[in-house]
Amino acid sequence: MYGLALEGGGVKGAFHMGAVKALLEEGYEFGGVTGTSIGALNGAIIAQGDFEAGYRLWESMDTPLLFDIEEEQYKKLIDRRIDRDLLFKLAARMGEIIENRGIDTEKMRQVVESIVDEEKLRGSATDYGLVTVSITDLKPLELYKEDIPEGKMIDYIMASASFPGFKLNPIGDKYYIDGAFYDNCPINLLARKGFKEIIAVRTLGMGIVQHVRYRNVKITNIIPSEDLGNPLDFSRELISKNLQMGYYDTMRILKGLKGRRYYIIPEKEDKAFDIFFQLPDMLVKELGKLFKVREMPVKRMLFESIIPQLANIMRQKASSEYQDILIGLLEVLAEDIRLNKYKIYSLEEFIQEIKAQSEGKTKASIKRSSLKLGRSLNKTLSDALNRKHELRVAAKKIINAISKF
Repeated sequence: MYGLALEGGGVKGAFHMGAVKALLEEGYEFGGVTGTSIGALNGAIIAQGDFEAGYRLWESMDTPLLFDIEEEQYKKLIDRRIDRDLLFKLAARMGEIIENRGIDTEKMRQVVESIVDEEKLRGSATDYGLVTVSITDLKPLELYKEDIPEGKMIDYIMASASFPGFKLNPIGDKYYIDGAFYDNCPINLLARKGFKEIIAVRTLGMGIVQHVRYRNVKITNIIPSEDLGNPLDFSRELISKNLQMGYYDTMRILKGLKGRRYYIIPEKEDKAFDIFFQLPDMLVKELGKLFKVREMPVKRMLFESIIPQLANIMRQKASSEYQDILIGLLEVLAEDIRLNKYKIYSLEEFIQEIKAQSEGKTKASIKRSSLKLGRSLNKTLSDALNRKHELRVAAKKIINAISKF
């Protein structure tokens, strides 16, 4: 069985649940689950066997459900840029935060109590562990469920998720802070239990991630394709986005889907090659002028100069497959027309959807805004904008030239 490690990150935890939904659909089973902060809560839900209930909880979650805080104060909290520097500044002021009590977390605790069943979690055959940090003893705690005293499971889950600025509730006579200060993605807790294949669902949240200290451990990282947002912004819109992104980013890994922002079923490489090869000579010459390519035979111009330049602008490797370059071009247009991202497309369907939704749209506004910005910005940024504009022009010309797949 696999081990599952869940990285902390507040609302980013919705990404965990989307990812696990995909993993379970594909038949994955987990013998152990570990997590830090929101990962500790999600991990407990999964380890006790209540994933479906946990997923429904996330679908219904929002700010009023979790925080007893005035709207104005909450907006100030989520509008502030929360990064690693801020995290450690808050930690340095922990004595003051304890004194001033911080943001009340009683409603959050009620949510945890409504979903985590300590008896069920302890009785599950699935290993479970979490990370927190004792600020009383100034030391980290990596705890398995058997290490946590009876009746204290929820206390320690809350301790693992004790973000700086939250009201601190002692366990006994000791205070604890978010486990992200020691290990935000506790892979080592699983490796120590003997798991050799571990899936780490990353959120790229704030905090420290410890180096894996065990050999012969295969780790599959599931990494979000986009930023998951402010960790304290529990808006329905952001939660929904993160649930979907977790599901589809995981399916990309499991099924080998193509694309960076979209999810495309791979084709045989010669399909994309043929699409490029069949582009009309006149179009290739137009693209050559656009990219200031010197005169040469048309096919050489396309494959030796134009396509490599397109790959370079999209920051793809020179060795990228033709279908990766083609899909990259299509994604440029798909994002411009705001094509639904959270769907698995065939390449043909992707092309046809872009064509259908692009009808009647104009690129003039893009061109004007790029040129206007170019005049007022430094040359490096202006050049970058112009290159992106050229990329859009090329992508539009190419897709218009594709008569059929």
